Amino acid sequence: MTTLIVAVVVGVGGVLVGVAVERVRLRRWLRGVGAAPSGVDPMSRSESGRPVSVRQAVEDAHRRAALAESGRLSAESAERRLTSSLDALQSGLVLCDRSGEVVARNSAATALLQARHGEALVAGVIKDLLERARTGEHVTINVDLHAEPRRSYEVQAGPVERDGEVLGAVALVRDTTEQHRIESVRRDFVANVSHELKTPIGALSLLADSLAADSDPEVAAGLAGRMQIEIQRVANTIDDLLTLAMLEDDSSRPTETVDVAAVLSASVDRISATAEQNSVEVIVSLPADTGPIRGSRLQLESAVLNLLDNAVKFSDPGGRVGIDVEVGEQTLKLSVSDKGIGIPAAEQSRIFERFYRVDRARSRNTGGTGLGLSIVRHVALNHGGDVTVASREGYGTKFTLTLPTSTTA
Repeated sequence: MTTLIVAVVVGVGGVLVGVAVERVRLRRWLRGVGAAPSGVDPMSRSESGRPVSVRQAVEDAHRRAALAESGRLSAESAERRLTSSLDALQSGLVLCDRSGEVVARNSAATALLQARHGEALVAGVIKDLLERARTGEHVTINVDLHAEPRRSYEVQAGPVERDGEVLGAVALVRDTTEQHRIESVRRDFVANVSHELKTPIGALSLLADSLAADSDPEVAAGLAGRMQIEIQRVANTIDDLLTLAMLEDDSSRPTETVDVAAVLSASVDRISATAEQNSVEVIVSLPADTGPIRGSRLQLESAVLNLLDNAVKFSDPGGRVGIDVEVGEQTLKLSVSDKGIGIPAAEQSRIFERFYRVDRARSRNTGGTGLGLSIVRHVALNHGGDVTVASREGYGTKFTLTLPTSTTA
């Protein structure tokens, strides 16, 4: 792509130079017409080399002027198209001539070159690499800005050559922040899956060895109970992974007619045993005029259940968990709130990542897989909505699932 862009820039430059040369020739020719004897233009000759009349010379002048004007307009049009095309690029592009003077740059590059904060480092790298590229060197450098928000850029530079001659240099700047984030999430995901499965499998292996070595029925019963707990942990992790994979692969918008009251009733029923075990009361507040929405009942139940599960497990005994539904003209908001331990502000931006846990020790004790909030986020996205969190450490947490009007039946 860089080669194509450079070729277009060089081509447009050639047209502009050609137009300038033609203008110079035209001015010289017209001066010759004015100085010629009456009826003769000494600078205009027929194909046989004989002089032509002033009338013919003037007509020829008009023709050349028209051609020059046409060439100028074509060059300006090509330049505008080139500028628009370069500005449409998300990557920054800077082109300099053989003396190092910048002759073209798009809007993305302009923003970087004029930056005053962290991106100013990128501007310095661009200028340095252009200098090196003018000597014929091809070079690539990655720049990481550690100030918040953290950004990463890749700067590539190389010479612009034609017929073996270096005409200048071009630099291309790509924002690789999102790419690095995705790679980091992928690495963490693989490591976390391995760890989450290895831990219970290792425990099962030890329990099986103990069970084989001890014939006491009472001990065997205790070991078997612990094995069932570890087996359930593996099953829960696999179920959540399959659910997450299904949500990510399903790109179509769910279009079932879903009764919101039925979704909440089913979710509360499924969490009731855990809530009773933790002495937590679940209270539902549903407006009487809440109508059905378009979506997937299974997905919405999964999202609400995961939010309730977190709220109940991280609430203190005797606490309350509230479910509130707010129906507006453009959105339907479903909130799950608790008065539990809350989430530290520094952790809130990462809680929707797969396997991310604020308190790993407590999460494992409560049987969490670390995938629940990631599932909630994907359900929201599949419905064209969003999920947000508001929390204060020690005062509780509120998750809000928002569905846009387009999902309303």
